Amino acid sequence: MTGLAHLSVRDLRKHYDATLVLNEIAFDIPRGEIAALIGPNGAGKSTLFGILSGALKADGGTVLLDGEGILGLSPEAVARRGVGRTFQTSQPYRSLRVIDSLLLIQSGSSSAWSRLTKPLGRWPREAVLAVLDEVGLADLADAPSAALSYGDAKRLELAMALARSPSLLLMDEPTAGMAPGERVAFMELVRQRSAERGMTVLFTEHDMATVFGFAARVLVLDRGRMIADGAPETVRADAEVRRAYLGTATPTKAL
Repeated sequence: MTGLAHLSVRDLRKHYDATLVLNEIAFDIPRGEIAALIGPNGAGKSTLFGILSGALKADGGTVLLDGEGILGLSPEAVARRGVGRTFQTSQPYRSLRVIDSLLLIQSGSSSAWSRLTKPLGRWPREAVLAVLDEVGLADLADAPSAALSYGDAKRLELAMALARSPSLLLMDEPTAGMAPGERVAFMELVRQRSAERGMTVLFTEHDMATVFGFAARVLVLDRGRMIADGAPETVRADAEVRRAYLGTATPTKAL
């Protein structure tokens, strides 16, 4: 790869007591790329995401976003630098209307006095309506979040992440619990937003059809080590990946 990586990770390490969870993790992701992070349960994927988002502290290494260090910053500081995140379980503000969930995020960038004295209904709606339109929820702006279908709740969580205009979006199993058709539609939506915004996406996923159907790049963790990093077809045929993740060294079309 030439030029400055959007996300650059070097020698990242993390342990809990005597257990080494991440060992010398290193990779680069260029701006605008959609990459998947896969591996068996316990491989270290959630820990890596936690460190990248500021929720966990690393024991060593560097994480650069556009050449600037973000390792050790608080989650809010990391978010201000341009890192967004969605979670496996959708977490909209269920007691609020759909639009209020985004207005609450919008108000978070203002002063404490403004947040205390200005009701959500008085914040400008145009910007958040535009984000809802991006994910196909503009018609449901005034609906209660609790009434959304599972797929629409996932779209709302995506909109909540996009509302802060991230340059890097971390997505933890974005299609978990979806039917195959819903997975394709949702990931197409992510791909469109990534292309239009120039946004880098790194996602974890257990559904291999989603991984190999949408990732331009696949990174594979096993027991805290990065055992593969490359194009989907290269990773698909990697014998070590197959032994670690599928229990076989023989490539199959199903992967």
